[in-house]
Amino acid sequence: MNDLIVKNVDVLGDSIMAAKDADGNIWAGINYFCRGLGMSKRQRDFQVEKVKADKILSMGCRKLRAGVFDSANEAYALRLDFIPIWLSKITITRKMEQEHPELTKKLLDYQLKAKDILANAFIDKKSTENPATLQQQIQLIAQGTTELYQKVDTLSDRMDKIELDLPILPIEADRITESVRRKGVAVMGGKQSSAYHDRGLRQKVYNNLYGHLKYQFGIKSYKAIKRSQCDRAVEIIEKWEPPVFLADQIEQTNAQMNMF
Repeated sequence: MNDLIVKNVDVLGDSIMAAKDADGNIWAGINYFCRGLGMSKRQRDFQVEKVKADKILSMGCRKLRAGVFDSANEAYALRLDFIPIWLSKITITRKMEQEHPELTKKLLDYQLKAKDILANAFIDKKSTENPATLQQQIQLIAQGTTELYQKVDTLSDRMDKIELDLPILPIEADRITESVRRKGVAVMGGKQSSAYHDRGLRQKVYNNLYGHLKYQFGIKSYKAIKRSQCDRAVEIIEKWEPPVFLADQIEQTNAQMNMF
């Protein structure tokens, strides 16, 4: 990714960082589109992880070194021809739509126009002495739109199934481990309890809880849980109760503390 031509492109009023490499490929920053759609940092990070995990989109994703788009941070970018496919998979949540009702229209405008705007930003002005007529421009936009929907129609059903069948993302794995931690602490009587401070007993509690979770899904590691099963996994964790032998050990250990 050396010899990049970097530009700050105005896309429908939003500032999108983009770069053109020596092979003529144009790359646009994922985070900048997300900011334009009013996403929080957590939602932006989720979109980046989603792109990296997607079998199709990951083929058009690149990590750019610090200093290309952001002077202090690395950035992930999508190749120009993958941007419409990614944008077509973004869902505007009800909360986002309620707080920013214009976002649905803006996402559609991004899907239809962003690719052409970014491409035009890198056209050599010296080679455009005879600009296209209005009719030619309309034809080009129509052609690009038709190609986009052909790709989306072909891939959407297959990609939706692939996405749901993929293992959980790191952010979802963190959600599960945090649920396990909270449940284990609660079952042992809190972080101040003797049961919690008994390392061996604490390990038994977490091992049993993870074992219960893996048994429910028939897997060897909780990381093999599918993305579509994350909510169900958290629900199972929250409803878990320790088996009798383990509950008795917790009670006896905490009771010994109360005797002193």
